Amino acid sequence: MSQASQVLTRRPGLVTFAALMLFMVGGFQIVFAISEFVNATWFTGTAYGTFGGYLWIWGIVDLLLAFIPLYAGYDLLRGGSFGFIVGIMLAAISAIRWFFYLPSAPILALVVIGIDVLIIYGLTSSADYFRTTAMSS
Repeated sequence: MSQASQVLTRRPGLVTFAALMLFMVGGFQIVFAISEFVNATWFTGTAYGTFGGYLWIWGIVDLLLAFIPLYAGYDLLRGGSFGFIVGIMLAAISAIRWFFYLPSAPILALVVIGIDVLIIYGLTSSADYFRTTAMSS
């Protein structure tokens, strides 16, 4: 194997970072689903209002939605295109969402937006890695 092809098939560090961030998002989503299953009182009293006793349904929905970033992170580590696309989409949606939090939590919002930009940069700058992995499969 030549030096150039060996460099292209080695997973870039920012791709691993993006995968770990997706694992964290999935983990947080699971914790949030668990808090909905146990009818957490801090959640039912928030601005979202009461759920009429159907909070467990939202727990199931959130638990199912947690598997998307978990699988995307796993697919990123394998070099798959699903993780590449979903990772960019989730980071972009998250960055846009956190722009709305700038007035209320500016430091946290800037940190999260910075991480999202780093994820997008890491995945888009490593597009050759995903093309090489797809061609070798």
